[in-house]
Order: sequence, then structure tokens, then C-alpha cells
Amino acid sequence: MENFLSPEQSAGAFTNAGRPALAETFAVAGRFVCVEAADADAARPFRRFFAGWHFARVEAAVRPRPDAVIRVHASAPPHAPADLETFETAGGGLCRTDGRTYIFERDGSAVRADGGRSGVDVWIGEGTASREGSALARVVFEATMVALRRCGLFELHAAGVVEPLSGGGFLVAGPSGSGKSTLATQLASAGWRYLSDDALLLRDAGGLVEACALRRDFAVTEQTVAAGVLGGFEGLLTEPMPFDPLKRRFKPRDVFPEGFAESCAPRAIFFPVITEEASSRARRLTQPETMRALLRMCPWACYDKPSAAAHLALLALLARQAEGFELSAGRDLFGDGAYSSEYLRGLAQGESV
Repeated sequence: MENFLSPEQSAGAFTNAGRPALAETFAVAGRFVCVEAADADAARPFRRFFAGWHFARVEAAVRPRPDAVIRVHASAPPHAPADLETFETAGGGLCRTDGRTYIFERDGSAVRADGGRSGVDVWIGEGTASREGSALARVVFEATMVALRRCGLFELHAAGVVEPLSGGGFLVAGPSGSGKSTLATQLASAGWRYLSDDALLLRDAGGLVEACALRRDFAVTEQTVAAGVLGGFEGLLTEPMPFDPLKRRFKPRDVFPEGFAESCAPRAIFFPVITEEASSRARRLTQPETMRALLRMCPWACYDKPSAAAHLALLALLARQAEGFELSAGRDLFGDGAYSSEYLRGLAQGESV
């Protein structure tokens, strides 16, 4: 493999007379992202996964100036510079950085971004393992999130819903298996509006943090279906999710057609842990505790050093804006949307803590 190109070389590596062979622009959460590629095959994984996210392709003849550019190279990933700090990330990825250059490697693929630039370069590995479903999904997600972080959009592993009485945004943040999808589905069934069950984008809207929907589909386990939340809608469940084959995909608009919300201003953040207890318990977090809990959900705020300052500042603003709660989710919280609705609303109003 060759060494990584300089930013200038990367930008012109597959252009003809200064123009890429293929360039498509997408709108997401008030930003514009352009995907440039040598051919349609190289761009296809991004087009495919963007269709499952709230990315809208810009069809206008005159496209807006992109806030970020993703350049997809049709070649094997080059070698990383030897003088970069290297460390492993959760899930088997490898990060390399010197505080200005950021490189992420996983499954034979690589993503590179340089400080002060909106361009991101991605090389998808040529081996079978690199192009297998989950590996391809992860490199597309990583490259896209790196690009979005450089234009002020920061991902959060959380469900987002809107409480119908106050209109306040409630986030449920936690790792896989913490109950985010089940709670989001239950609350939607109880009349709450929903953004996403798993992935959100955060942005600064004039000193107020807004959460924006990212993934279009929900992913639920067989336990969620068995609990009766989707009773009568089992036939709408489709293929397993690429990141988690134990979860099945369904389109929430097919079940809750009037419930979608593009964004919300978070008022409360719940960090659940599922227990085997009969009753749920909760503890209100201090602002520093909320910040620490958010950091556990946002490791890239530390991994991706060129964007870390802006990322950390937004999380700190969110910790000041929204009340945080540690939630020990018992059996009472699952299977009854009306009960979940009243319980979480009561926590936010200070009635149940």
C-alpha cells in the first residue's frame, strides 16, 4: 500500500479537469454534504445508507456550496504516517492522530480528515471482510460522522421523543440493550412524537442545543414484540439491522404516521440500565454527572481531536440545558406505554425522584 496522500493530493486524486467523476449533494439537519467518487460503484454504499437516514438528495441544477465533502477513493487504503499517536477504540477500530490529522481504520478500510478542512477521505478495503454488510455500514457511518462533526453536527447514541403536553424533548441515551428502542416505541404508541430510536445529531441553534433525527427506521428485539408494544404490526418487521442482527427493522411512520418530529430542544436526558426488579428507580444527576454520562456516550468527543473542542462545548451546553437522570429500568417500565409516559413525565417534573 502507498502512504497517505497530502490533503491537496487527496482532493485531486480522482478528478478530471478539477471535477470529480461523480458528485452528489445531500441535505441533513440544515447542512449540505457532498459525496465525490471516481464512479457510481464507489458512491453506491453511501447512497444506500443515506436512504435509510434523514438525508435528502439535492436535485437542483445549481447545488448549494457543501459544508462538508466526502471523497470516496477506488483504491486500497494507504499506509498511515508512522509518527501519529495510535490507540484502539471500542468495537475493534483503530484511531491515529497528532491533534490535526485524524485517521480511523477498521476492517481493512480507512477514513482520514485534517484539522481546519471540511473534506474527509475514505478508502473502502478491497477484501471480502471489508465489503461485508456490517463492516461496510460501519465505515460509511464513520466517514459520514467525521464529515458532519466538521460542520457542527455531532452524533449521540440516543432515542429522541417529544413529550406531548409540554413539547419538551426527552432523550434516552445508552448502549445497545439499554431499552432505548423499546421505550421510544412505547412512548410513540402513547402519543409522543418521535425523532429516532437510536441515533441523533446534535447542533447549536443560537445557544440552544437541538437534537435532530438521523436514522429513519426503528430496530426492535423479539422481547419488544413479545411485550405487546407492536401488537398487530408484527408483519411490518423486516430484515435484521446491519449493526445488530438480533434486532429487526420497522418503519415507525407505518405504525405512527403522524408522529414524526424532525428536531427537538432536549429538556431531559435519561440514562437507563435494565434491571430485573419489579419497580423502576431513578436518581437526578448533577450537571457534572450528566456531562460525564454524555461523554461515555460520545467517545469521539475525545478520539477525534481536531473536532474535540467544538464537540465538548456542545455537550457542556446540553448538560446545562437538560436535566439528567440515572434510570434503573424495572419490569414495570416495559410493556405499558401509558405507564412509561407518566413515569418519565413525572421524573422531568420532579414528582417521582
